[in-house]
Amino acid sequence: MESDYGIMDLLEGKGTQRLSSIIMHNWGSSGSITLEHGLDSHVQSSPNGRANGRANGIAPATTGHSNGHHHHHRPNEATTNRKRPRDAIYPEETYRLRPDSGEDLDHIKVEYKEPGCCNTKYSQQLMHLLPFRPKRKDKRLLPGSSAGLFSYFTVHWLTRLMVKAFKSGLQPSDLWTIQADDGAEKNADRLLRLWEDEVSTSRKANQRPQLWRAVWRGVRTRVVVCMVISVFQNVLQFLGPSVLLKLVLDYINSPTIDFQYAAIITVSILIVNMLRGACFNAMFVVGTHTATRVTGAIQALMYKKILKLKTGGERLSAQIINFCNNDMERLFEACISCVFLTAMPIIFTLSVIYSVYILGPWSLLGQAVFVCFYPIMGLIAKAQSKVRVQTVKVTDKRVTLMNEILNSIRLIKMYSWEESFAEKIAGLRKEELKKHRVGALLQAVSSTVVPSISILATIVTFLGYTLTGNTLTSSEAFTIFSVFNAMQFSVGTLPFTVRSVAEAKVSLTRIQKLLELPEHKKRNGGLVNNNLALQIKNGTFAWEVTNIDFKAKDSKEDHPPERTESKKQNGVKSNGSVPNGNHHSNGVVLNGSSPNGNTVNGNTHNGNSPNGNSNGMNGIIPTAEPNSVKTVTILFNLNLSVQRGKLIGVCGSIGSGKSSLLSAICGDMKVESGDLQANGRLALVTQQAWIYNATLRENIIIGQKFDEEKYKEVLRVCSLQSDLNLLSNGDMTEIGDRGSTLSGGQKQRVNLGRAVYSDRDIYLLDDPLSAVDTKVAKHIFGECIKGSLASKTVIFVTHATHFLEQCDEIVVMQTGKIAERGTHSELMERKGDYFDMVGLDSSGKEKKNEDNNTQKPSEKADSADGGAPEVIEKSKEQESLNSGKLITEETSATGSVPMKMYVTFIKVCGGWCIVGLIFFAIVIFTLSRMFNAVWLQTWLDQGDGRKEERKENITMYNLTFSGDELLGSVTHNPDLWMYQLVYIMSFVMLLITGVIKGTGVTFRVLSGSSRLHNDMFWSIIRSPMSFFDTTPSGRIINRFSRDLDELDVRVPFFLEFILQGLLMVVGQMMLVCFIYVWFVVPLVLIAILFAGIDIFLNVGVRELKRLDNVLKSPVTQHISSSVSGISVIRTFDRESLFLSRMYKYLDQHSVALLVFRLSNRWFTYRMDIMAVMITFAITGICVFTKGSVSTALAGLALSTVNGVCVFIPFLMRMKSEFQSRITSVERIIEYAYDLKSEAPCEIKETQPPPDWPKTGAIELKEVKLRYRPELPLVLHGISASIRDGEKIGIIGRTGAGKSSLISTLLRLSELDSGSVFVDGIDISTIGLHVLRSSISVIPQDPVLFHGSIRYNLDPFDRHSDDAVWQALERSHLKAVVQKQEHGLMSMVEAAGENFSVGERQLICLTRALLRNSKILLLDEATASVDVETDHLIQTTIKEAFVRSTVLTIAHRLNTIASYDRIMVLDAGRVKEFDTPEALMCTEGSLFKDMMGAMGVYTVEQMRSLN
Repeated sequence: MESDYGIMDLLEGKGTQRLSSIIMHNWGSSGSITLEHGLDSHVQSSPNGRANGRANGIAPATTGHSNGHHHHHRPNEATTNRKRPRDAIYPEETYRLRPDSGEDLDHIKVEYKEPGCCNTKYSQQLMHLLPFRPKRKDKRLLPGSSAGLFSYFTVHWLTRLMVKAFKSGLQPSDLWTIQADDGAEKNADRLLRLWEDEVSTSRKANQRPQLWRAVWRGVRTRVVVCMVISVFQNVLQFLGPSVLLKLVLDYINSPTIDFQYAAIITVSILIVNMLRGACFNAMFVVGTHTATRVTGAIQALMYKKILKLKTGGERLSAQIINFCNNDMERLFEACISCVFLTAMPIIFTLSVIYSVYILGPWSLLGQAVFVCFYPIMGLIAKAQSKVRVQTVKVTDKRVTLMNEILNSIRLIKMYSWEESFAEKIAGLRKEELKKHRVGALLQAVSSTVVPSISILATIVTFLGYTLTGNTLTSSEAFTIFSVFNAMQFSVGTLPFTVRSVAEAKVSLTRIQKLLELPEHKKRNGGLVNNNLALQIKNGTFAWEVTNIDFKAKDSKEDHPPERTESKKQNGVKSNGSVPNGNHHSNGVVLNGSSPNGNTVNGNTHNGNSPNGNSNGMNGIIPTAEPNSVKTVTILFNLNLSVQRGKLIGVCGSIGSGKSSLLSAICGDMKVESGDLQANGRLALVTQQAWIYNATLRENIIIGQKFDEEKYKEVLRVCSLQSDLNLLSNGDMTEIGDRGSTLSGGQKQRVNLGRAVYSDRDIYLLDDPLSAVDTKVAKHIFGECIKGSLASKTVIFVTHATHFLEQCDEIVVMQTGKIAERGTHSELMERKGDYFDMVGLDSSGKEKKNEDNNTQKPSEKADSADGGAPEVIEKSKEQESLNSGKLITEETSATGSVPMKMYVTFIKVCGGWCIVGLIFFAIVIFTLSRMFNAVWLQTWLDQGDGRKEERKENITMYNLTFSGDELLGSVTHNPDLWMYQLVYIMSFVMLLITGVIKGTGVTFRVLSGSSRLHNDMFWSIIRSPMSFFDTTPSGRIINRFSRDLDELDVRVPFFLEFILQGLLMVVGQMMLVCFIYVWFVVPLVLIAILFAGIDIFLNVGVRELKRLDNVLKSPVTQHISSSVSGISVIRTFDRESLFLSRMYKYLDQHSVALLVFRLSNRWFTYRMDIMAVMITFAITGICVFTKGSVSTALAGLALSTVNGVCVFIPFLMRMKSEFQSRITSVERIIEYAYDLKSEAPCEIKETQPPPDWPKTGAIELKEVKLRYRPELPLVLHGISASIRDGEKIGIIGRTGAGKSSLISTLLRLSELDSGSVFVDGIDISTIGLHVLRSSISVIPQDPVLFHGSIRYNLDPFDRHSDDAVWQALERSHLKAVVQKQEHGLMSMVEAAGENFSVGERQLICLTRALLRNSKILLLDEATASVDVETDHLIQTTIKEAFVRSTVLTIAHRLNTIASYDRIMVLDAGRVKEFDTPEALMCTEGSLFKDMMGAMGVYTVEQMRSLN
């Protein structure tokens, strides 16, 4: 029955309920409220265990109330940790909010489940104990979580999928949906709670919190269950080769025959081994589910943290991807293998007891060897862990650099800098391989010592026993031999386990450093005047620069101090929204810190929060150590108040602090003093537009409810409608990663459209009009900023004076301070900095006499987008014909790994000869191991050397001897010393060959890995741009991080283990066949079955591994995209949307990973059953053919087969793992040798003269260009002749084909038809390096790389320091660089984050000045600088390139008004090409119309622009 009652009754304890404690999450949005309270006994629940109620719309007193809007209450620590009251009937109730719930309490849906005898924490898991369970109702859900006992531990539910994999291969759509219990969201929430508890507990104990302890608390129950199963498995594993084997050997040794007894012990061995296999499999299945939960939870937790960080950047992105790719693998292994830590003590204890029972105290010698083995392996594991930490640091650097290269690949190709970056990558790779080789050497020692330890224990025991005169019988010897072999498995897995756990701890320590980074905090300083939208009082603001150091141990790095106008990730500034995605519609959003230093969350009347916590993760996540955070003060003593509905223009020179002002308003900067208050929700349009891989519509509405009318209006005011007509699928066309398929102007207009659609109160616009042409800029300013946003508060950063004079007020920034403030007319009267700037911007003078709304080409202030046309023309975005699909699906090959791949791998590892020698070393090692056991049997069969004499006595005197009596005591053999010496020397030979084969395998695989990496790097960097446009960078990074890690670390380990194991198994089986010929029959039958099933089953394992690889790419891509857009996501309160997408991607990958891992168990278990059949067969043959061979031979056969059958499941697991992991090699080889390449770098036959081009004359003949064969033409038959030294201005609407023309000159895309001649040479006939290195380019997007300033200017060190300083002086950057602590060697952060966008473009200009080429291409080169600097730069270009041919793409028409000729492009065609004067005199000229939009109508006015 359902009962309706008010939510306030629940909260206030009225009526039937008494409130004990409240925990509220995400109040006012879709989420949940958990109430822990007591209920009176007469409350009845509905039949489905739910009681539903609706709120009365009354805001709870505990949450605070202002203007009818609810605020977000977070309990303080004491409240959170309160225990459940004794009178509580229901321990916990969860009130889940409906997805459509708004901010008001009317939409709360209350749910609770009534606990019963079976409704406990573990009820779902306990259901697995039922032998059989009914089929699940939802066929889409993963069957494993609802499987019965037999299906669960045998993984029978996976059979259909494996059959399908064999028949037709698998695709992602064939997989199930993961159950909630194994999903990322539920486990991340739980792990977060445990981590918070760990932090709280550690603080109370004055300790440093440890993430691994929180993870352990989360998994300990499941791990303990695995350990209990492991105990049973180990006991059963011991029984077979010890007690039961002794019974068999005693029976064989005795003269009596009892077939019934023989049958009983044979069947007993079968049952024990079957149970052992079942326990072993069950242990792995539980462990795999546990590992899936842990890795999903930690990745989700990291992503949550990312959304709360103040800054992101390329470096952070690459490291997070590295965590998700490599560290998750180690955590997964550790979760599964940690249970093996229980195996050693159990097996050790049992073997000590039984060995002493068999041999007496002398058996303790062998156990002592095992005991001594522990510290040796401990030292090796410690060394491996240390090496791993060092290796990871280098790998992080390499992956970070690779990520930087991929994000800047267009610029690298333009400059022909591939060689420079190849050297940097090669240097890091070389350093990384050094670390790997040390690890490989340790691994070789480990893989040699481990299989030798049981042999050494046997040798020591038997030598000690026989040297003291004791009689060693065959049954005793081979029982002890078998017992020590049984220990071999536990010992063998120990180094693997220890290494896995150690590496997992290293990974968790690194991840913990991420979780401890400072977070974006929401500050509160009291209520502001409702007439004011923004108020800053005496505000001094600084950037907090965090030392992101993810090394496992605390360390500090000394970086040069960073200066920045706007510290941001990829130029995207942060905002002021709450980390959890909630916002206030009409309250204080940002403010200063509370007096006690705690961050305040919530709007309270006194300005202080009741709890004082808002650190993102419920306020108790520790921040990074204080000494790891530096502050760089940028803004000083600001006083600014902005009334609601005002348009405020902000201008100033580059580096003056304009973008930092917006960042301070957003809350991204530390308030060192003063107060900042914002009354309303923020919308931010960043300098560098953030576009993610989704449809154009989704990039605008970004998860909000779709309102068609509103959406159409946004398209209109942002001038996007005409662009949609060019798209293959309209606004549903997919956009490339980082907006790679949009022009600069289009990206910025989508960026602006997103803000307009969001309908916020305060708009922060960081020069959004810089990347569009004059007509579009005029339209957007009039219709959008002055139209749609007329009632909003707008802070508008720009240098364009014709925009500024229409603002209500203007703020002029200089060196981090407000230099002037007032209306346009007031500032002009003062004749200060603003007056000087307007004077330089001569277009403003003429414009006053014209229409007030006319517009100058949008003068790019600090626009990150490079303020220019497209890097890739609009038509390029007409992707995939009619579907609008751009990004290609990642290929997932089906079937077996082709033999060609193995052949290629062998060749890169040294060729057949080297591989043959290594294989020979492994064979020698295997024979050495086998020889040891055979020699023991030979020694025991010799007895005292008087066997023949006793045989004669049997015949002569009719005596009866047992097998041991017939042989006599081995201690009385005159050749005893010889047998003992050979026994010892066989062990020495084992060690020598072991080290040789171990180092040989690992070193050669690493050599092959190095070559494959280099080949893959060059293959990718030499791929055409179309490859990068259709391939997400995350997919490529996957090859360089996860797949390469598999090849470096996993493949050598697995390869050595498997070759060694397989040879051992085959050799030992052949040995048994020599002893018992009848054993050949069952062995051949089972071997055929083995081979057949192996072929069948491995297909499924490989298919699932491929899906695992394919579904990992969206995870890394989503992380990369989110890191670059952290502030945009936060500004628009879209954290929950992107978090839910992350959950979706994680769950999709988790299903693939879980099913792949369980397919290994499905495969191994069936192999194990066949191995048990082999044991059963040899035992039956031994007991039923009693007397046919000696007891020693029977003992050798039985102990050998027992050892093999215990080892086979583990070997088969490793084999299937290897076969699945070899797909990583396949993926690397695909990218190394199968990608389409650009034209050659150099062509000797057509090499132009060294001084080419001499003059710089360019001729275009019927040039037609399309970016890919399936796409339409972008350039339609362009013909033009450009004389040497001529200055050509190229203009046109966004998408007209301007940047495509640049692409043709640099051959970034090959022509469809036509030709381009430079100095009479067809550029299609010469090498790309020769061509691109002969042309200077200043690109649209200013790109800098992590490294010194000097490296960014001259990566090949071709110029002297004096030349570099001279170039810096000419580009007006010398003063900026001189201010840096380390001058030219000062560090540039990834993507140039510590420089303003204007300064970045000046650095690009300096590069061109250093090259001093005969041809200079400028793509809006000065778009991000102020007017004064623009004039200086234009003068520099005229002086420095007076004899060079200059082609300039510009939206600032004053920059090209004095050029020799103007080329006007429209829709990929040349519409006009003449002198500026001629075009101004031509009626209907497009150039004249564009000048008219600036208020320039005559030739005289145009000339005055200069």
